[in-house]
Amino acid sequence: MADAYFRLTNTVAFAAWIVLLLLPGQRRVSGWLCAWVVPALLAASYAAIIATKLLLGGGEQSGDIMTMDGLRQAFADDWVFAAAWTHYLAFDMVVGAGIARDAVRRGMPWWLRTACLVGTFLLGPAGFLLHVATRSLFPAPPAAAAEPQPTVGDA
Repeated sequence: MADAYFRLTNTVAFAAWIVLLLLPGQRRVSGWLCAWVVPALLAASYAAIIATKLLLGGGEQSGDIMTMDGLRQAFADDWVFAAAWTHYLAFDMVVGAGIARDAVRRGMPWWLRTACLVGTFLLGPAGFLLHVATRSLFPAPPAAAAEPQPTVGDA
């Protein structure tokens, strides 16, 4: 059952990443689907597993998770391992959505934007670092002037 959950979360995340790669400038994709909806679904499933396995005693007691050996023991449980992977999937997607929005706003070429997004999907922090290292090459356009506020007497 944990294996089926693992496959399902990977499939959902992969599908969302494909949409993000293809449509990074679409606000519904980078600002809603991949920034909130899919990560929230993944986070909810993560929280349910953690609550069941760790907080409610649904699994064996592991060692101190502040040590390598204790963490290794905790991850030996397939459900805890799958939940930990879901944690990565959710957070990497939030970071990827932010990268997509920033890269589109800055006018980064598609190949560089795609390299940053694929790097974030596959290597997490390395893809983020690539974006951080290259984004300054593409200055952000000036912010749009704020719309004038109506004053008393304006109809």
